[in-house]
Amino acid sequence: MYDFNIKIDRRLGHSRKWNPQLIATKFGLGEGAIPLDLADVDVAVAEPIREALVKRAMVPDYSYTFVPDEFYDAVIDWNKRRFQQVIEKEWIKLTFGTVSTLHYIVQAFSKEKEAILINTPAYAPFAEAVLHNGRTLLTSSLINRENRYYIDFEDIEYQFRTNDVKIYILCSPQNPSGRVWTKDELNRLAELCLTYQVLLVCDEIHRDILFEVESFTTIANAHPKIMDQCILCLSPNKAFNLGGLKTSYVVIKNPILRQIFYQQLEANSITSPHVFAVPAIIAAYTHCEAWLDEWTAYIKENMNLLHHCFEDIPEAIIMPAESSFLAWIDVHQLFHNEEEMTAFFKEANLTMVPGSYFVQDGEGFVRICVGLPRDTWLTVLERIKKTYLNYKKRSLEK
Repeated sequence: MYDFNIKIDRRLGHSRKWNPQLIATKFGLGEGAIPLDLADVDVAVAEPIREALVKRAMVPDYSYTFVPDEFYDAVIDWNKRRFQQVIEKEWIKLTFGTVSTLHYIVQAFSKEKEAILINTPAYAPFAEAVLHNGRTLLTSSLINRENRYYIDFEDIEYQFRTNDVKIYILCSPQNPSGRVWTKDELNRLAELCLTYQVLLVCDEIHRDILFEVESFTTIANAHPKIMDQCILCLSPNKAFNLGGLKTSYVVIKNPILRQIFYQQLEANSITSPHVFAVPAIIAAYTHCEAWLDEWTAYIKENMNLLHHCFEDIPEAIIMPAESSFLAWIDVHQLFHNEEEMTAFFKEANLTMVPGSYFVQDGEGFVRICVGLPRDTWLTVLERIKKTYLNYKKRSLEK
């Protein structure tokens, strides 16, 4: 058993999420604020990871390094054991964070003004990787049917056929909703990409936290040919809270795609890995599976408590998450606009991510992180309920 109730002072580690100046500047909040915006969690890192980093820190050499075989063995074994995914050493490339990797992919496999497609609502850096590199951003809105997202395959095929799309960036599981795409859905997307010769870039960094493990299919297993035309982005960052170590990697089966991508990394001077990234990944994938399983169950219980809390807030609807530690909440009926929603969370002394952040189709929604120790999470829920009661009282008095 692991104790996720222990609180840590994340300000000691200069956590961006808990930086008082940023909280004050960005959200207008002061003492006692609880941040729920950034997609990282507020529990201590798994002990084997900490021990591995301490052991590495004791070696008085932090100069340029390389990726040892132990890293590749850990990655290959983890993916085979957890996702029944066969990966070969030559397919794996350690990078410096998934977001920067998306920029390199866009640079390598498209030219200025060429079209790149994403689904919306979407994590904003997906769009930024396209726009900041002078490409044309195309969007395909997800269909919200009975409080669950579905892919509009007809629209995607139309975009592929009429706009000469070069790259399609897919988030699987989906951020911000936590939706896990089915094998049939992924297979259909793969067929479209293969038919129209669109490079599929699949971001699966949220896949390690699954409330029903058997529900998830990696894109690599969704279609027998898709990995010949796919770049798979993976990372232990979300599952093990290692974002500050930039422990991301890609899996590229096609040797031609690999060569093009590696040339782009060289053009951007991406060379030796972060000194502490490699031992962290090895420890996470080798010694922390039981920790992750218990942490996932803990997050699921926090989700359950959130749903229970919102039974008393009927105007807000939580989209059931199937993965990760992020809650996506429809507040159309509760607030007239985003300003009202922002004022609500400010009164509760909580941060959040407004739906407008997610490129488009997110207006009227809010995303909050549930990856907190239980006592802190219960405080969050109490603040939400108290603020809601005050909000309703004022509305009746008008």
